[in-house]
This record gives sequence, C-alpha cells and structure tokens, in this order.
Amino acid sequence: MLGDIYKTVFRWLVGLGFFGVSLWAAKTGYLETRVTLFVLSVPLFICGIIAVWKPVFTFMTRPFMLLIDSVFFPGGKFAKPLLNLKLPAYYINEERYAEALDEYEKILKHYPDEPEAYERAIWLHSEIFHNRAATEKLIRKAKRRHLTLDQRIVKSVRI
Repeated sequence: MLGDIYKTVFRWLVGLGFFGVSLWAAKTGYLETRVTLFVLSVPLFICGIIAVWKPVFTFMTRPFMLLIDSVFFPGGKFAKPLLNLKLPAYYINEERYAEALDEYEKILKHYPDEPEAYERAIWLHSEIFHNRAATEKLIRKAKRRHLTLDQRIVKSVRI
C-alpha cells in the first residue's frame, strides 16, 4: 500500500517535471525562434503524459468501475466463499472421500472456527485414509483454537 503511494507520487513528480520542461522549451523556443527547442517540447510533453497516465486513468475510471461493481455485485464482493457443509457431506455419502476431504480443507481455510469441518476432516483422515499425522495435526489445531469437538471423534482416533 505504501509502495503504491510512493510510486504514484514519483510518477506525478516526474510527469510534472516533464510538463514544466516542455512548457519552458515551448515558450523559449517560440519567443526566441529556436525551432529545435520548440520541437523538443513535444516529446517532453508526451513523456509527461506517459508518466501521469496510470494515476489519471485510474482516477477517471473509478466511478465507472464502481457503477459496474454495484450492478454485478450489489452486496459487495465476497471476501470468502459461503459456508457450504452439504457438498462435502454429499461426497461422503457418494463415497468420494478425497473430494470430501478437499472440500473440508477449503472450509477450514476460510472458516477456521467451524468444529463440524474439523470433526469430519479428522474422521476422514483417521478412518478412511489412515493418516495419523494429519489427524493429530488437525486435533492440535482445533485445541489451539479452543474448539469443542465431539468426544466420540477424538476418542476414536486414540492419540
């Protein structure tokens, strides 16, 4: 964020510098009839436009982009996906255990305080995939978050 501000200020300073030198070259070249200096002012002016183009373009298009966002995302953009515990439960019912585990891991990534996702992921790791290390890791993670897990799940793991 701070780096973007520095870049924008630097662009403005460089652009204004080019504009100033361009103005000086155009004025001096015109008044003193020095054609070379007058012609040099055009590329300097173009360099000034190039330097300030990005911040000006961003500033000018922001209202239009906000209008588009308000039309297509009226409630605002989602910071994280909606909590959906039915999809991994469906995968378990269909015996698609790897997909169910992937879904529970996605849920835990975005909703780390969801005890049901921990319980089901622990059950999948221990009973289906027999991955003791991953099971213990999930239980420790749930304990660090002070979540209350179903004791039947924790006891069935036998840590």
